Amino acid sequence: MRIDAEVRFWRRSNTPARFQETQLLTQDYLPQHLEPHLMEHGFTGCIAVLENELAALSSMEHDTLIASRHILGLVPRLPEQDGLASTPEPGVLGYHLSTFTGSKQQLKQLDRLCDLGLPLAVDLARTPIAPLRDLIETKPSLQVILNHYGRLEGGPGKFETALDCWPTTLQWLQDQPQTVITLSGLIDPSDAGQFDDWDLPEAHFKPKLADLMAIFGEDRILFSSNWPMGLMTASFEDTLDLLTALIEALSPTSLAKIMGLNAARCYRIES
Repeated sequence: MRIDAEVRFWRRSNTPARFQETQLLTQDYLPQHLEPHLMEHGFTGCIAVLENELAALSSMEHDTLIASRHILGLVPRLPEQDGLASTPEPGVLGYHLSTFTGSKQQLKQLDRLCDLGLPLAVDLARTPIAPLRDLIETKPSLQVILNHYGRLEGGPGKFETALDCWPTTLQWLQDQPQTVITLSGLIDPSDAGQFDDWDLPEAHFKPKLADLMAIFGEDRILFSSNWPMGLMTASFEDTLDLLTALIEALSPTSLAKIMGLNAARCYRIES
């Protein structure tokens, strides 16, 4: 089973505000554009992390996403105000917060999320470490999926090499088994100038994966292409080839877990 644990979809007309100055990302990125890549490389499917709350989708958009056989489920943004339904909505595997602030309203919503038994996906890039630590330590029953490996608060480029301080900053997560991390962002935009024709040397990335393995281990790392944002650094195929080669060097068991089994467990997807 292969699962891409973090992709996003949008139309050109509703490109997320933070990407509207990036020409590559101001176009349609829809299921039909990703599905050929998933099919070619033997993926069971992907998990769609939505930029907006579920209520912001039109019924047609919602039905289109649910109907796609390669979309295993949706992870919409956690509503800021409205209470969550007593049972998970059809197709929803969890909820997403781009920024966790620790507000009372957010904490109230997260209590409901714990009751529902659904995971929370959090973007490391835009979440301060202090409130994130409070969240994880005070809500041990909440499964937390950390997106955008290597992108701590401060934006792209601040932490670029294996010698940066982020592993030390996140070392405490080693003792928090309810946390997992995705591989999205392993290839940073700052890496682009270091390689010719996107010939990505494994040796450059092995230390980064070694840091992840030391903290999370093979049971708590999820493959994700970060499509389409990942296209700013490499094609879907280049990203897949690099990460597969790195994980294959660990063991066949590690490859199976990281490439799909871990995501299936976290999001309760039946194999």
